[in-house]
Amino acid sequence: MFTTPSIRIRRKQAEEADASQSERKKQATGSVRPTWLAPLQQPEARKTQGSFGDGKAHVFGLDFATGENSRGDLFAASDAPEETDGGGEEEAELEHGQLRTLLRGDSHAVFAVSGFPEQVSEFLKAARIRAEPVSCGASAGAQFAYAASASTCLVWAYGSESYSSVYKLEMPPNSNGDKGAPVISLISDTTPGDVGVVACSSSGQLRYWDRVVFGLGGTLQYLSVDISPSLQNDACVRAVQAYTDLVIVATQRGKLFQVSLGDSTGLAVRTLSRSSGSGAGGMLERVSSFLGSSQPLGVAPSDSLVGIAAGARTEMRQSREILMLTRTRLLKWVVSRSHADRLLYSSDVSRVISHAVAQRFGEDVDATMLDVAATSSGDACILVAMQAAGTGQQARLAVAVFRSANSSTDPSIAALWPLEHTCDPHTISRSRLMLPNGGPGLFVVLPSAVTVLALPALASSSCPAFETSVSFRNSDAVVGFGAGADSSLEIVCSLSGILRMAIDGDSAQSQKPIGFGNNVLGHTEFSADAEPVDAADISDIDPAWPNPASQASRPAGGIASQTRAFIAQLEQAVFFDNPRSPLSFSIASHSSSGIDTALQAAVLQVSKSILDSSSRFIAGRLDTGAQLRERLRRAHAIIRVLSANGLVDRIDTSTRVRLSAAAEKLAAAVALWSHQNDLWARQHSSPATHLLSNAADAFLEARGLRSRDALRELLQHHTCSVGDLVVFLHGRVPALRRALDVSERGAHDSRLVEFEASRIAIVAMLAAFRYRFRHSDLYALASNCSEELWTASAEIADILSERLENIYALCRDLSSRHCAPIYERMQMAVLPGDTNHDGTDVSISDEAVCIDYSQSAPSELAAVLPADDDPYVSDMALLRDCLNIVGPLANLCFRSFVDRITFVETRSAPDAAALVRRYNTLRSRFLLGLVALGRVQMAFRLSEEYHDLTTLVVLVFAADAANAADCLRRYIDMFGSDFARALFAYYERRQAWASLLYTRDSAIDRLLKEFIDTSEHVSPHGPMAQIGWIHDIKLRDFGGAAAKLARAARDSDDTCQARTMLSLSKLSFVALEGLDSIAGGNEIKTSAYSRLEDALELCEVQDSLHRFMAELVESNQQGMQLAAKPTNKCNMEGGSSSGSDNCDAYDAAMLTTSPELRHSRPALYATYCDFLRRLLASRVASTEEMLDALTFPDNIPNTNEHFVNERYCLAVDILSRSGSNLTKHAQRAALRSIWRRVFISDDWKAIHLRLSTPNTTDIALRSELIATNLYHTLRQCLVLRELPHPECYVMPADAFVTADDLEYFADNRFCLQLKDSVEGTTIDTIIGEYKLEDKDLSLAINNGLVGYYEEMFRIVAEDAKDAHRQREGKPDCGMSDDLENKGVEDEYENDVNMDSE
Repeated sequence: MFTTPSIRIRRKQAEEADASQSERKKQATGSVRPTWLAPLQQPEARKTQGSFGDGKAHVFGLDFATGENSRGDLFAASDAPEETDGGGEEEAELEHGQLRTLLRGDSHAVFAVSGFPEQVSEFLKAARIRAEPVSCGASAGAQFAYAASASTCLVWAYGSESYSSVYKLEMPPNSNGDKGAPVISLISDTTPGDVGVVACSSSGQLRYWDRVVFGLGGTLQYLSVDISPSLQNDACVRAVQAYTDLVIVATQRGKLFQVSLGDSTGLAVRTLSRSSGSGAGGMLERVSSFLGSSQPLGVAPSDSLVGIAAGARTEMRQSREILMLTRTRLLKWVVSRSHADRLLYSSDVSRVISHAVAQRFGEDVDATMLDVAATSSGDACILVAMQAAGTGQQARLAVAVFRSANSSTDPSIAALWPLEHTCDPHTISRSRLMLPNGGPGLFVVLPSAVTVLALPALASSSCPAFETSVSFRNSDAVVGFGAGADSSLEIVCSLSGILRMAIDGDSAQSQKPIGFGNNVLGHTEFSADAEPVDAADISDIDPAWPNPASQASRPAGGIASQTRAFIAQLEQAVFFDNPRSPLSFSIASHSSSGIDTALQAAVLQVSKSILDSSSRFIAGRLDTGAQLRERLRRAHAIIRVLSANGLVDRIDTSTRVRLSAAAEKLAAAVALWSHQNDLWARQHSSPATHLLSNAADAFLEARGLRSRDALRELLQHHTCSVGDLVVFLHGRVPALRRALDVSERGAHDSRLVEFEASRIAIVAMLAAFRYRFRHSDLYALASNCSEELWTASAEIADILSERLENIYALCRDLSSRHCAPIYERMQMAVLPGDTNHDGTDVSISDEAVCIDYSQSAPSELAAVLPADDDPYVSDMALLRDCLNIVGPLANLCFRSFVDRITFVETRSAPDAAALVRRYNTLRSRFLLGLVALGRVQMAFRLSEEYHDLTTLVVLVFAADAANAADCLRRYIDMFGSDFARALFAYYERRQAWASLLYTRDSAIDRLLKEFIDTSEHVSPHGPMAQIGWIHDIKLRDFGGAAAKLARAARDSDDTCQARTMLSLSKLSFVALEGLDSIAGGNEIKTSAYSRLEDALELCEVQDSLHRFMAELVESNQQGMQLAAKPTNKCNMEGGSSSGSDNCDAYDAAMLTTSPELRHSRPALYATYCDFLRRLLASRVASTEEMLDALTFPDNIPNTNEHFVNERYCLAVDILSRSGSNLTKHAQRAALRSIWRRVFISDDWKAIHLRLSTPNTTDIALRSELIATNLYHTLRQCLVLRELPHPECYVMPADAFVTADDLEYFADNRFCLQLKDSVEGTTIDTIIGEYKLEDKDLSLAINNGLVGYYEEMFRIVAEDAKDAHRQREGKPDCGMSDDLENKGVEDEYENDVNMDSE
């Protein structure tokens, strides 16, 4: 029976020996070093003879013809403190003999052991250029490494600084023409500090160097042997050290050669029994055949080698088990230097593995065996690649565990462990399995990654006890490896050199696998009594065949397990990733799109652990400042890692804001700690020196916490409360100042406390804002982020504004004592927010704003203020520093308000408008206040930064008036139309119209026109609407000028001004179009021109009406006498006058023929009086008012018969010309009112009595009708003015007031303040009086008005026909005349019939 010695006892003895030595320096990434991190320390001696499993040092055939993928730096040096991520500390550790940690997890770690010597680096570089295959490897037992090509092998010691030479060995030649690198095996356990090398070419030429370092013959002295005669078209591909002086060489077809190295006569080579199907079977094979076994014990001739591994040592002297894996079978030998080899078993494992894979993943999955390794208990681990048949998908790796009941029986499969890692089909053949010292650490090595596993306590467990993957950069791939000490793995990278990967087996096996039941793994070695498990009974963790593309990054379990996996990955990347590391810390999201909940939870957890210093990777041995800076780098590394892996968009904005806030608070903590240390170093006795530390003590005590060093405790473990500390400190300042102001010395300290409180706020907030703005792109945070920022809380904004007010007041206090120039300017300044004499607050738009500044101010201050005095000693130095911090404090205050406003506006908070007003006042106040303090450049910079263009205009004229023109043009180029609008508004407020219009810059002219047009749209009656036409004429925009002039004429209250504006508008229109173009132009131009002429004629009519009414007033001597009395003077400007004398004056002025009008129709009388007052004052009247004035009953004396006859026709003509100013309904209502008053202007009752006699002749009838006002009006309208029919005419039956007219009349007419001359005058009374006209009209119709109207219209039609014939030059006879007359009469009759219907 073969038994296996206890490796665990030997391992514990080595650990106790190491613990007895002096403790080495702790690693920078942790305060306590676990015992499993022993590979950190350089071993002082090699393992004793008989150490296990160190013979395997496989090499990857690296193809140097492929290009290298290098990753660029993420940040510039000025923007990223992470680029110097512990570099100095790492180099120091290497110099003191301690390894640099590249990665450290709960149960595994990776260390940088040694780089390449220069000669080796040049050798590899040359091979890469020539695309020459190179093999590399390392042996932890010998502490030597090698790099070999087809002709040369370089060997060097990397474990000790004493041996730094590189030894060059000449490789054996290849007789078969193969240009690949030879098989190399480093022989450890020879002379201490030396190593042996076995090199075998593929053709079978073998050389052995016993001592590379101390050999008497040097590297030229070696032993050689030729085994090519035994190959028979075969090739040597593997070599493994079975014992100290025993090497096994394997060929491609599965033949094994045992090479003895210790024979003084030379190298002894013999072939292992039954290692090839061509040899004799022997007794064992005959016995097996006799027992009925049909399986051959050896290797079939068509089979080929997959892998070879050295197993456990046996009880026989100098003997060891050897495992060989072919494409179909697993064979096991016992080899010895002093005894003959024995084949223990040869099992068809390919069939068993294929059956197990089919049971678990489906029949269409192919299984390919890649490599083999042996455990310390004698079990075999086989690396398997599983891939769906006929697809090009990535292959998923698995480990199959085979166990034998005893050493000579065929093994059975105990477990099949699918791994999370997948590999490309092209790299499957390069996958290797490594089990140093028989476990528990198991490594699956690929060029781009190494999967680390820990063997479980039970071989039949459904999964490994621990599994993780370590990736490498594409430019620094794995090119070789070797067995390390104590289950570690030595890795050779193409650029970085030699790394060490260690695993803590005890910790890994004590972990509970995620998602695999509740098995408790309590043992290190496999149980000897465990029954073999059939392939069909293997527990299934994933019944369906997984998609290899997603399986590589999909952890088992739900959100909780995914979050834990993300936390582990993030911690490794955050604390160990840097540009110099060969490792790749890539992270993939499990979510196909959108927000990844597990990733969000993980990044917040990692950020929190860094912020509160609870992370196990935070170095406890660092001082407070160094630790805070280290935590800041790690907090920043979180977003850097997310950005490098394209995961920033997988976390929402709120999470990114919280990540940024954590880093900002750490930046603030770093700045506060540095600031406080500077104060302590000065050793001042002022209470201001300890303001921050005392506030921290009180802050913690208020929350039930106590500490001997409160500030250190708060910044280290309560960093998230930095903002609360600043607010808390601000609240303590007033009480502290009141306590200090009791004495002169105390008053000085009080001012220092105020100054120091402001400096603390600046130091903390400035560091936070600086970090945020430097890395806003990295966090993908917009400038108008809608999330609430901690620097924009209501408390922070309030204390910053109060700090700004207090420091400004402190400057005033200090300057009043020590600096008169500053104090005088501050006293003379009137700033926004100050109080006016009437109790209102001054705004930036007020004329009261005043700042006094001269260009000599900076030189005056420089002569007065000291340059380098201590503010804690000199008041002048304190004033200087106070002046210097006003600008930065204002900047912080403004930024806090801007962020706060953005937040409250997105939430639609009710106090948003008040907050905006407060911010605008605060900003303009202190921007101008900086000028009074002599900080003009800072004022300009802040105005530009915060886009306060109104204040910027004031600053230009107040602080730089000499260069105002150039400065204004520069700002217009910078801000465009926004600044131009602010500039024009500044001129508008000061009514500097001439200065505004007198400009010779075409760009400013264009912007001014836009401003005028916008202002006119907002305020059609504003001043810009009155002067805009001047600027249009300057720009030769005559169309715009004509429109503005016409609009100004309509808006004018003065008749003369309206007529002037219309005349100018007409001239502009003519200048734009030309008279010829208007006469022969389109209908639109002609209509526009006609409207202008009509408006001018209306002005002429009103002017004539004004003159006529003025003559009436002047002709009445009684009215003039009454108007001349001082007490009874009539107010012609529209003001109200009371008393009967004024009413008598208007009665006399109108010379009404109805003296009882004032009493019979008081409302119409009061309305007409109001119109008369405005008319005599040359005020513009509306069209409806002029129509009322012309047609008002009995308002014209009988002595002026011509005007009486003209007034009604003039009213109809005016209505026809001003139709565009009235609605259709208003036009019809006004037309009915005109003709109604025309109809009732005659005494139809008397006329009807005279014409109703039986003997009335036609001549008498015609004579009676021609004498009426109706006839004269009809004749004027139809014959003389040729007003169109029927648009301008109304039949008597249609002239009544309609209900719609009354409603429109109540809503739109006479909406003026009725005078007090008639009490009780309302719209209803006016409407009632207008209805009286309907009664008069009804009476007239009853007296034959309709028939008389028809007769008069016929007579007028004949007159119109004669007048038209005379104008056309036609003879006064003929059928055409009758037809024309008949046409007019027919048209009239049709109108009559339609109206009657």
